[in-house]
Amino acid sequence: MNGPLSGIKVVELAIWVAGPATGAVLADWGADVIKIEEPQAGDPVRGMTIRSAHDPNVRVAWSFELDNRNKRSVAVNLRHPEGRAFALRIIERADVFVTNLRLDALERLGLDYKHLAELNPRLVYATLNGYGHRGPERLRPGFDYAAGWARSGLMATVAEPGKAPPAQRPGMIDHPAGLAMAGAISAALVARERTGRGQEVRTSLFGVALWMNSVDLTHALIGDRAPAPESRRKRPNPLWNSYRCKDGRWVYFVMVQSDRYWKDFCSALEQPAWLQDKRFEDHASRTIKNRALIRLIEQVIATRTLDEWAPIFDRHCFVWAPVQSVPEVIDDPQAKALGTFAALDHPQIPNCRLVRSPIEFSQGEVGPRTAAPELGQHTEEVAQELGLDWEQIGDLKAKGALG
Repeated sequence: MNGPLSGIKVVELAIWVAGPATGAVLADWGADVIKIEEPQAGDPVRGMTIRSAHDPNVRVAWSFELDNRNKRSVAVNLRHPEGRAFALRIIERADVFVTNLRLDALERLGLDYKHLAELNPRLVYATLNGYGHRGPERLRPGFDYAAGWARSGLMATVAEPGKAPPAQRPGMIDHPAGLAMAGAISAALVARERTGRGQEVRTSLFGVALWMNSVDLTHALIGDRAPAPESRRKRPNPLWNSYRCKDGRWVYFVMVQSDRYWKDFCSALEQPAWLQDKRFEDHASRTIKNRALIRLIEQVIATRTLDEWAPIFDRHCFVWAPVQSVPEVIDDPQAKALGTFAALDHPQIPNCRLVRSPIEFSQGEVGPRTAAPELGQHTEEVAQELGLDWEQIGDLKAKGALG
């Protein structure tokens, strides 16, 4: 592997999604990522399985496969003194330590930044949690549904007014957080080249979600009022809205500069009379009469299917997109052109494909290469790299220090 992080050694002590997603991105970029797992069950995500499409008798941990490709798994009992000592030997030789365990748990294990920086001054210590590393809620548990989607204002902002808050899909905050953390780790590694010392890098699901919602939050901070949720039937700019086609599929227009597109929009929809209608003569007028215009656009869009409309919209250079389902995205020719769905050999999943992390480099190969490891699959291999012989490894296993 000759990715940009080739030669960088990462120790990951992380579970669920955001921490492992960080490790997955680093591994995609070429780092050697060793995942430390509890010997009995490992990362809880291992237990979240679905039936294989190729063999209904085989169950696969789909989320674990996504966020743990390219890694090596070491089963270590961190509560056993010799198990903890074994983990510290790995960390002592590492460039990066990634964790999303709660801060109090790390302190109890002696794996907080203070202790590991004394052990390895060059270590980049990357820690991600629910609500941040300061303040009264620094120890509060939180998945991305709560700490990110709900707490940050995103859930309320995208809801239809008066309707129940919408649910997100799994990992929608976790994965951006993992990508952000991977970027921060890379910056810290660059800084280490100048200073010779590592540092602690921190982020949280709450903080990442606040950044994702930063346009509306800044509007509220600087403007005279906070943005309110908008019904699609009352959008101020009718050319920035969703509409349903004849076949039930939806399109989304994003013509933010509506005056720029108005003439072509009327032409594409074959509505020259709209150009003469004083209610719609400019952006300000259309904002006032937005509901009336939205109803008219709805009626026209409903006369043709999405496949009929698509070439018309493209011919007029609209900023638009179809609202796609997951199966449609998987077959999207542009996603295929980007190589988004990478194939890899998997012992249980024929024709296995995973989503690539979205960063490309002009030099080096990046992306999924190997399947997610079995629990403890590389324990002996890593132990030998540390200089242990088979007798010592067997002794640690017998004592319960290693799995």
